[in-house]
Amino acid sequence: MPHPDLAAVVLVQAALLVAVIILREPKLLIPAVVIGLPFEYLQVETVSVLGEGGIGGAIRAMLNPGKAAMAATIVAAAWRARYEPRRLLPRSGVLLPALAILTLSFLGLGWADSRVPTNAVLILVMYVAFVFAAPSLVEDRRDLERVMAAFFLAAIGLSLLAIAQRALGVFQWRAVLVQSDAYSYRSNATFADPNNLARFLAMTMALAAAAILALGPRRLTVYLAVPALLLSAPALIATASRSGWLGMLLACFIVVLLAPVPRYTKLRINVAAFGALGALLALLLVQGGSDAARVRSLASGVDAVLGVRQFLIRAGWEMWLDHPLFGVGTGGFQNALLLVYNWVMPYWAKTSLSHTSFISILAEWGLLGVAAFGFFAARTGAAAARIYRAAGRDPLQRVLGSWLIAAFLEILFQSQSEGRLFEEPYLWLLLAVTAALEAGAARREPAPRPASAAEPLPAAAAGAPA
Repeated sequence: MPHPDLAAVVLVQAALLVAVIILREPKLLIPAVVIGLPFEYLQVETVSVLGEGGIGGAIRAMLNPGKAAMAATIVAAAWRARYEPRRLLPRSGVLLPALAILTLSFLGLGWADSRVPTNAVLILVMYVAFVFAAPSLVEDRRDLERVMAAFFLAAIGLSLLAIAQRALGVFQWRAVLVQSDAYSYRSNATFADPNNLARFLAMTMALAAAAILALGPRRLTVYLAVPALLLSAPALIATASRSGWLGMLLACFIVVLLAPVPRYTKLRINVAAFGALGALLALLLVQGGSDAARVRSLASGVDAVLGVRQFLIRAGWEMWLDHPLFGVGTGGFQNALLLVYNWVMPYWAKTSLSHTSFISILAEWGLLGVAAFGFFAARTGAAAARIYRAAGRDPLQRVLGSWLIAAFLEILFQSQSEGRLFEEPYLWLLLAVTAALEAGAARREPAPRPASAAEPLPAAAAGAPA
């Protein structure tokens, strides 16, 4: 049964779902996507009722307010562009690779054992459509700042909840996250998996660091970025996600490296950050417990990141050796493992889903998939690099350009141990932001608000002859 404390979470999620429907400003749908995507509680709790696939599975996916906001964004953008459809085709280098991945997902069904599209494939249609539609609602600097503010607000709320899960024992709604000592809990906030919470916090911490370094003191940084950075650090530790910890270091190092500050300042920041991190890790080791054990496991290098699921990598490799060109088909990894390659699984194995995105691509799509992934990665990376290089002295575009580079790399890195690459909705949100920036959103100032008809005219205008 669901934990009674989660009535508040359900209430908040319901409020977000209602807000998605009644919002009068379509541009606010994009921040609603950012804030709503972490609410995966109802998706998880209704699996037994609605199922994994079919109409019930589609309804279950839309119980996430962020995904509902994505669907609303597509509808709103299509309606606004009904007389000018070209607005749904922004000039961006990320659209073609997004279509390539979508096309390959459907083609891969042709040689899979089950040729019926799963919800993971069907929702990919919505993700790609969102990449096309969202840039028409992210048109100027104000829209971009709203997206940044939404990331910071979401991180603050999730961090407070994650800390409360560990410190106060509230909202512990997934029994599988209780460690063997029966006391510690891997914080997941409203995400289904603590590793996904860690991924979001790592990306947001990188965005906050980039904003603080490039934008300086202003309302966005002082009241949102700084609190998000400070609260996300202990929340990230509470997730006990080793890949998340390493991903945060990678992402933050990149944004500091690309920040418009002197090299000596970058060096001091890195020294201070790693010094504080070392002191914190030392404190965890002294305290002992499950977190300390996970910190010690980092000494094992690759084994720490890949965990005990290395048999899944071997299984995927065997699948590719048997099907080198096209793989076993879209979504065929689990079925092939359980029916054909079960000899790879150890007796203690409790999972049969691939947790390494590159192995998933290799096993399900073969060399064709590797080529498509290479095309996707090259075009996406080139687009983010162009945005950063074209920033010049524009601090906002510089912040977003460096953050996109760091966030893409963080998602790619963490997906090698936790999966969820093309299934990660925030990847497609980042692609939409990339497309908006390539279309010139950072170079446009918000349009002045039209004067209300009820407002009195200035005296000079009122006395002017008709």
